[in-house]
Amino acid sequence: MVTPWKNILDYENLSDRYVLTEQDKKDAFTRQYFEVYESRVKELKPRILENAERVIGKGKYKFTQLSEAKQDEEVFVVGVIVKRIEARPSILKTLLNEDKVTYDDYEEDDGQAVKRYAGSSEDRIDLESDKQTVRLEGAISMDDCATGCCVGVLGKLGKEGTFHVSKLVWPAAKCAPKMSAEGTIVFISGLDLSGDTEDDQLTISGFEFMSDWMNAHGETQNHCPPIDRLVVIGPFVETKSSGCDVQSVVRTLTLSRTERQSSAKSLITVDKLISSISERPLVNTVDVTPGVGDPCSSMWPLPPIHRVCLPRCAMSQKKVNLVTNPYEFAVNEIRVITMSGENVTELLRTSPKWSGADVLANLVKWQHLAPNCPDTLDGFPMSDRDPLVMETTPHIIICGNQPHAEFRRVSIEGTDATCLVVCLPKFSKTRVACFLNLADLTLKWQNFDHQF
Repeated sequence: MVTPWKNILDYENLSDRYVLTEQDKKDAFTRQYFEVYESRVKELKPRILENAERVIGKGKYKFTQLSEAKQDEEVFVVGVIVKRIEARPSILKTLLNEDKVTYDDYEEDDGQAVKRYAGSSEDRIDLESDKQTVRLEGAISMDDCATGCCVGVLGKLGKEGTFHVSKLVWPAAKCAPKMSAEGTIVFISGLDLSGDTEDDQLTISGFEFMSDWMNAHGETQNHCPPIDRLVVIGPFVETKSSGCDVQSVVRTLTLSRTERQSSAKSLITVDKLISSISERPLVNTVDVTPGVGDPCSSMWPLPPIHRVCLPRCAMSQKKVNLVTNPYEFAVNEIRVITMSGENVTELLRTSPKWSGADVLANLVKWQHLAPNCPDTLDGFPMSDRDPLVMETTPHIIICGNQPHAEFRRVSIEGTDATCLVVCLPKFSKTRVACFLNLADLTLKWQNFDHQF
């Protein structure tokens, strides 16, 4: 008989700020989205000014409002980036024409590829500050930023409303202290169950194979270490698109009877799989975080899946933890953020050069988990705070549902700290799980495909 694993790490759920408060909900749907950007600037502006003193030098720059900048005078201005892209997705065009914006297919030979926008000579970068807009030129490119980023720009205001940038200053990062622990955390993402037993067979058998392997401790030479946490990232229910555009949201609200039955069957299967693996003796805790398309709000940050949708899991509250997306937690003070990846996928569409790891490295630099929210990523309209601002840069960021498995150690500007960023592919496509060793933050990729 296998002895249950009892290495209880000091766990803390740090996702409270992703949960909507009564103040957030009050009069929410009478708000304008510019209030989201105002609250974002309010939170990040002090950190940009703090970093400016380090990058430029204390007293070596003149900080001013854009409206007060004089022509040919070097000034420092803080604002929000707006990328004016010729082929930017249009809600009106989507509703009228029922087709997507035309992107170039960056990786035509890969069925999982994200279609990319190749760029146009008409594209430009603007800075919105103090309710005014100015075009940016000089030491800035389309691959340096994304719409919604907060940044400080040092430069001179030229003719015809153009600002010539000489230096960019991003928000200062607050880093978590370096920590270590003995233990293993496993991450998988994107079960994407359709409700059809035949279509879901490989995903279900792969998950069951993983469950069996995790609990075969000592029975094989290549045995699995005891699992302290298994983090399962959504979506659990298959969607026909990314869920970030108007069409897919309308489709979700107008599901046919057959589609509703398929979604219900998918949830029953998910409930059985997760409750089953949580009952295994060598898996300590299972965290379940949703994706767009799952039975919860599609607006970032996503709330936990309600326990009514997963009744078996709800009966095992000590072993199954229904959490938000993004999901931030700490084990022995090692901080981890996981997310389902719609934010990264949408950013990948705007650049033919970026990889998933490049985008995650940029998020660390920009100090924001989803600057494209609410521009091309649906987000809840908040006026007093921006929960997606990185209050503390974590030790690890895990992004699910990406085309390829990637990881990189990202240096955090102005510190000697690093952040491990990881792109996790869909389990439904690859049957791949990521094992994180907390002792040295190394990764092991394990394939659970019977056909592998």
